[in-house]
Amino acid sequence: MSAGRSVLSSERGVAMVLALFALITLGALVSAAVLVTRLDRTTAHNTVYAAEAQSAAEAGLTSLAAAWTPSLAMTIPIWDGTPYTEWGGGTQALGGNPLIVHVDSVRRLNRQLFLIRSIGRRLDAGGGVLAELEVGQLVRTVQPTVGVNAALTVIDPLSLSGDAFLVSGINSLPPFWSPAECDPIDPGGVDDLVGIRSANATGVQPGDVDNVFGFPSRDAAFDPSITSATFTNFLDFTYLSLAAQPGVKALAGGAPIAGVGPVVDALGHCDQTAALNFGEPWRNPPAGATVLACVDYRPVVHGIGLTTQFAPGTRGQGILLVDGNLDLTGGFEWVGLVIVRGRIRVSGTGNSIYGAVLAGGGNLTTAAAGADVDLRYSACAVERALGGATQVRPLGQRSWFQIY
Repeated sequence: MSAGRSVLSSERGVAMVLALFALITLGALVSAAVLVTRLDRTTAHNTVYAAEAQSAAEAGLTSLAAAWTPSLAMTIPIWDGTPYTEWGGGTQALGGNPLIVHVDSVRRLNRQLFLIRSIGRRLDAGGGVLAELEVGQLVRTVQPTVGVNAALTVIDPLSLSGDAFLVSGINSLPPFWSPAECDPIDPGGVDDLVGIRSANATGVQPGDVDNVFGFPSRDAAFDPSITSATFTNFLDFTYLSLAAQPGVKALAGGAPIAGVGPVVDALGHCDQTAALNFGEPWRNPPAGATVLACVDYRPVVHGIGLTTQFAPGTRGQGILLVDGNLDLTGGFEWVGLVIVRGRIRVSGTGNSIYGAVLAGGGNLTTAAAGADVDLRYSACAVERALGGATQVRPLGQRSWFQIY
């Protein structure tokens, strides 16, 4: 009996050890499960945070390219490693979420090449950074290259009435523009062009010797290089792509368009969203009403009606595209490039265009008393207008990269 009790006592000790071992093993398994679950949850959160940071960074690149402003980009100096040569866009929330933000910057590497960078961040409620990712993209500026070979280029002959009109291919600055705004005018006339160039007869008569000027001749008739493509196909652009780019001011046809002029917002900045703000071609003096905030704004304006007309007192600068005919009856001032797929008709008083005009045909009428038309070639005005249509495009290969 004593031996049996001894065996049972020893078995009870083994059972207790086995129970303790089972409890320890079970506890370890539960702890491991909790640890794995927590690790999975943390990994999932970090993955989500990293994805949100990446989305913010990529959104920063996209928004910066979409909001590209040529006038701003051209003022950025070549980057030399100092903060003063890098433009920053500040912190922007993605989709209005203050916890997902991006910080953008632009470095100008040379005249046409830019590095745009965007840092995406996922923040916690206290503003701490949970995840961060920086991406960059190399982009180049692309602007239209329009073959301007005359102050006025047409396909059909012009109708010239009266003797108070002036068409000059002699390179000149727009009124009261500072020489510092433009390249120097060559005194030898290297930059001068023909006054009127046409695919057919120009319409210039012998008596127009005091009205049409140019070099090496006042007009050039039957130019075989002038075709319909002259008005529609430009290097890296077409007429349609120019008219479709962001920020273009579309104008319906019909009644004369009134109220055109530069506009500033409540902060005194040029309001580029105003539908009839076509920039500021005036300079001081003597135009005391000059809106200096809009001096560097040169939009693309697109007339989409059968006939585009402007009321007196219209002024603007940039590129004016007209699908149909352009009818100017007085008080119209434009600095830049005008491309009319139909005919341009100019009459009345106070009409002036500094830059260049390309049109299917034209009618300059100054037979009425006091009527006058002033159309002068300006290489600077054309160059600045084309610069206002500058867009950015990624490099063809390996333009996008992740910095860290």
